[in-house]
Formats: sequence, C-alpha cells, structure tokens
Amino acid sequence: MQNKIKIKTNNGSYDVLITQSLNKSLISVLNELSIGSKIFVVIDSNVFNYHSKKINKIFGHFELDIKYFQLKANERTKSLLSLEKIYRSLAENNFGKDTLLISIGGGITGDISGFAAATYMRGIQLIHIPTTITSAVDSAIGGKTGVNFLKAKNLIGSFYQPKAVLIDTGFFATLPLTEIRSGIGEIIKYGYLSSPEFYNLILKSLDHLQNLRSKELNYIIQECIHIKSAIVSMDETETGLRKILNFGHTFAHAFESCSGFKIKHGEAVAAGIVSALFLSSRLGFLNIKNLNTLLKLPISFGVTRKLQSLKNEEILNRMKLDKKNRNNEINFILLKNAGELLVDVRGEKSDILWALDAMKRSVLV
Repeated sequence: MQNKIKIKTNNGSYDVLITQSLNKSLISVLNELSIGSKIFVVIDSNVFNYHSKKINKIFGHFELDIKYFQLKANERTKSLLSLEKIYRSLAENNFGKDTLLISIGGGITGDISGFAAATYMRGIQLIHIPTTITSAVDSAIGGKTGVNFLKAKNLIGSFYQPKAVLIDTGFFATLPLTEIRSGIGEIIKYGYLSSPEFYNLILKSLDHLQNLRSKELNYIIQECIHIKSAIVSMDETETGLRKILNFGHTFAHAFESCSGFKIKHGEAVAAGIVSALFLSSRLGFLNIKNLNTLLKLPISFGVTRKLQSLKNEEILNRMKLDKKNRNNEINFILLKNAGELLVDVRGEKSDILWALDAMKRSVLV
C-alpha cells in the first residue's frame, strides 16, 4: 500500500511515495529511472545502526555497485568539511556522472547529500529516503540543499530537485522523543499555511502525533506534503510565495545557532512561531483575540525552556545573517490569520526585542 503525491516544478516533476513497502517502491522507481551501474548511499550512521538489516535487505536485491557513506549527522557536521569527504569518496571510488546518490536520514543528511548531488560533476541523480518526521514533511521535499557556514544555518546551498522521495514511516519507531517532537514542531508550521480547519486538526491531534498513531500521523503528513507541493509548484526557488514556508524560521535559526544547536530544529520552529505571532501583534496585523487563538497550538505543544538562557542581543545579531534579509534589514514572514501570511515584513530592533521578551514570558505560563 502506498500513497503518491506529485511534485511539479520548472525543473521537472517527481513523486513523493508514502509506502509500507520501501523495497518494492524503490525497485519501481529505479526501473523508471535511467541509471548506470553505481549507487552511492549517504546514510545517517544512527539510522544504519538501528536499521542495518532492513537497509541491507533492500539493497541486496540490486546487482549494482553500491557504496555506503555513513555520516554522523548533526548541525556541526553539516559543513563544507563533510561535503568534501563525500566528494572525495565519490571520486576515489570512480563514481561518475551516471551515479545515483540515495540519501537515507533526516534533514541534515538530506541537505548535505542534496548539495553533493547538485554539485558533483555538475549534477547527478538523487533520491531522498527521509527517516525523520521533520524531513518527511519538509526538508526532503522541494529541492532545498545546503550546509552551515560561519555558525549560520544553510548559508551555502542550492536548489536541486530529487528524482523521487520515498517515505517509510516505519523508520519513525526508533526516533527518540526529542526527534519526534522536533518533527511535530515542523508540522505545527503547516497549521498556519493552510486553513483554520487544518490548524484545529493539528491542535486536536498533538497527543496522537507524539504517540506515532499511524492513522493520524499518515494523514497529517500527507496534508503537509500537499500544502508544500502546491507552494513549491508555484514558486520553486523562493522568489515570492514559497517564502511563507519560512514562517517562524527567522527566529528559529537564530535560536538554534545561539544555543550551539542544542535546541532541536522543530523546537526552535515552535518558539519561532510564537515569536512571530507576538511580532505580528506588535506591528498591528493581529488583534489580541486572534493572537491568543493562534498561540494555542505552539503553547499546547510546549515551548522549550532552553530559550531562557539565550541573550536577546545575540539572537538579534544571528538573525542579521538570515538569507531573507535585504539592505541589512531583517525580514520576517508574519501572520494575519491561518492561511493569511505576509512576506518580507521588516522589523525594527525594538519590536523584535519586544517579541522575544513576550515569547520568553509565554514559556513560563
């Protein structure tokens, strides 16, 4: 059984398959692709440790030259040094232009692998197999790739679309609770991009999502992918509409880097959304009633107390490195209501600091 969602972009279309039979789905996809004799697999070392039997069984069916490159995936290894190691392994093992690179892991693995595929020999074929909720609903879809640089998230990267994305939710069973919550933090974002009805569905489903209830989780993952697919198809390279996918992220990326990446991405996104909602209210886009209504989702989810130790001035300085900034001014995605977002809104220092203080106070409630 599998569900198929088509992603359409100017640089080609591809399928996202949510499958209970990863082996059959991969065989089907490879039969449709024109590939050479070599597959280069970049895999998160934790995923390999937990799922080596499953991985070996899947790739044991192929009479191809397959090499595994294990990556200890964390924000510090999401770097040019790790990228160079992948290039070196590809080159030293004579992987050519006809190589298929398969990424198996979460968002960090996918981002590094995608950038390697985009740039090695000016581009080789790529397939993503996301193994976290965060990567399944977000980072594996849409073609964003990149690495961190100078303590800034994804400062170096490109847009490069995969040939397919295969999602097997069976991988989620071995995720620690912190990683599950990180994925839910990313799902929360989609509650603001669609409709009040979807917002309320996520709010009602928080416990089911955290407990990995397959029915609710699979449905919400599909809906998140549908939302992202519609946005990416209209704006592949983030010149306009796609910017709304960064709701909460200007704050979130600064939280992550200021904490030395001790705060998980989804945790940072949830806190970033709270901050963005307070800033939206401060700038007059949200009245108090709507603000309180829209705060329910991230507050019910829970905002990490790790943020209390971060200094607002340092957060502000990190935000100045955000890729959305123009003319040395920090740009935000802000909100009027669920499904009504504003892009490229400039925030003054005093308003940003006020929003950060308001967010921190909300953690104590």
